[in-house]
Amino acid sequence: MMTDRKAGTPERRSFAKGSVIFREGDAGTEAYMLQQGTVRIFKTVAGKRVTIGRVWPFQVFGELSMIDDAPRMAGALADDDVTCLVLGKDAIRVMMEPAPPGLNSLILSLLSTIREMGKDLADARATLQEHGIET
Repeated sequence: MMTDRKAGTPERRSFAKGSVIFREGDAGTEAYMLQQGTVRIFKTVAGKRVTIGRVWPFQVFGELSMIDDAPRMAGALADDDVTCLVLGKDAIRVMMEPAPPGLNSLILSLLSTIREMGKDLADARATLQEHGIET
């Protein structure tokens, strides 16, 4: 991993192809906006990595645990050499503060649903793979 930071600019990090950017279950202290490359989001089911999504340039990933303070629901793996802008937890919280009353509760409810759906998706894909069906 390489870090490049000039005063007053967001931190930029590069990860080599095959690098794990973060692991399922880790505490989330930062999110990433992908600038270059692709990232695979995966869960581990019965010791195997099961892909539950892909991230393309200009998409943000790793933000869930920073909003709801729960551990990372999945891992992130660099499918290519990737470059990301780093979004700190404080930056995400500052974005959330001016939200109208009730919106944060709605967002937390949606995140809970997304986490459960991610688990269900990984389990379903793992079952299909066990039966020789690739997803």
